[in-house]
Amino acid sequence: MNDPINMVQFVTELARRPKGRAAVVLTHEYKGQREWAIELARQTDSEHIDLLELFDKDQTLGNKIGQFLVPSLFDFLKGRSQAHVLIVSGMEFLKATWTGQSNSVEEFASLVKTWDKTPCLLFVLQYDKILATHDFGRRYQYIFVVDQKETLAL
Repeated sequence: MNDPINMVQFVTELARRPKGRAAVVLTHEYKGQREWAIELARQTDSEHIDLLELFDKDQTLGNKIGQFLVPSLFDFLKGRSQAHVLIVSGMEFLKATWTGQSNSVEEFASLVKTWDKTPCLLFVLQYDKILATHDFGRRYQYIFVVDQKETLAL
């Protein structure tokens, strides 16, 4: 078994990456996911955005759910925060809309691996076997997917 990952340190290191500036934390229960992401943002001076809440409150965004393809999400998040790291939760509903698209999880993983924009992105979403087992290669020796069960308590 690997040593538990200190997520505060992980977020700090994510912000220092010149490339590969996105990562994913996979949770096993949706309940508490948002609160965990908020607490991580607080402890790391990052910003948090819950997409479900945002799309629910903003009718214009809510009406465009079907148009939010994987690249659209990354374009939407680009420059969305003044913080070094933007922690994104509540995106399961978007991921569900992508199920009809072939290779959407692989496309998401590819964009995570190649993200070099500001802010750095840390996605917190429910466990996905395809994403968890995706081969990110050894790009810059970075970790791109973290299982929340393998992290220290916040």
